[in-house]
Amino acid sequence: MTARLLVAFMCVMHASIAQAAPFELRWSAPEGCPSQERMLLATRARLGDEDSSAAPELFVRGTVTVEGGIVVLDLRVNDASGEDRGERRVRFDDRACEAIEAPAALVLAMMIGVARARDASAAHEEPPGAPAEPALVEPKSQEPAPVRVPPPRRPPSAEPTREGLPMTAGLSGVASRGGLPNVGFGGALRWTATLWASVMIGVEGSFETTWAVRAANGEATFRRFDAAVLLGAPVVRSPRLEIIPLVHGRGGLLTGEVSGLPVAYDARSVVGAVGAGAIGRVPLGETLRFELFPDVRVPLARDEFQVRTAEELIRVHRPGPVEVRLSIGLAWELR
Repeated sequence: MTARLLVAFMCVMHASIAQAAPFELRWSAPEGCPSQERMLLATRARLGDEDSSAAPELFVRGTVTVEGGIVVLDLRVNDASGEDRGERRVRFDDRACEAIEAPAALVLAMMIGVARARDASAAHEEPPGAPAEPALVEPKSQEPAPVRVPPPRRPPSAEPTREGLPMTAGLSGVASRGGLPNVGFGGALRWTATLWASVMIGVEGSFETTWAVRAANGEATFRRFDAAVLLGAPVVRSPRLEIIPLVHGRGGLLTGEVSGLPVAYDARSVVGAVGAGAIGRVPLGETLRFELFPDVRVPLARDEFQVRTAEELIRVHRPGPVEVRLSIGLAWELR
């Protein structure tokens, strides 16, 4: 993209260098992005301009927004009468905001060069074969274009401002197989934050239960409560889809309650696991996301739940060596 912009810029600069209309830059960007002063100096260097005290004839507005790992630059050029002289939106995927100074200055200089070339072409345009007489320019002098006074510059403190840390909070339904006697089902709460546009951290709390299974002449019901720490890195990030592979470690409590026997049993076991999976997110609105999270876990311990009767010791449940889980729900982006 930079090479194409450079070729276009060099083409228009040859026609516009003699008509260097002074310009004013109004720049808005979050912290960590190039400042207005840096962008002004970089753009003038590419145009070959010097600092001038003359009244500006072009007004350029640049606005930078950052969402996750995507930096978006919106540029608009107006002349002194307020007429629109061009606008452009540039996306910088997987690039830190501080690194956009050079390509952004190149795009900005190209737009100013195009506007200057258009002014120079309009000022020297004559009908083919017509004599160069003063009468040809009289209509322009009889109907001068209205001049609008540009609005005063806002002080730096009034510039819009910084974006916070990208975060989400989600609520999901979960189903699992392997950790409980049969299919477990329940819910989960999840919070995530993206650091440095390439690292995601998060925490999750979940609850699962299952329908009763036979234990001798009675029934056993199991429930699990756990919490997890998540660590991942986005590999796909676009306006329509985000995929974040991750690893996690978790710990919690597995309880089993037996009823229907002469003596009630209530057993508890501390459980832990490590696992890996991937979170997929699809935008449903400005801040609402559909979230899908499949993962695989390996337990750190596999305690066996047993019930002793007068005649024998009955094995009720032991977690499997591998557990799979699927979480489906909604997440909200916090701003």
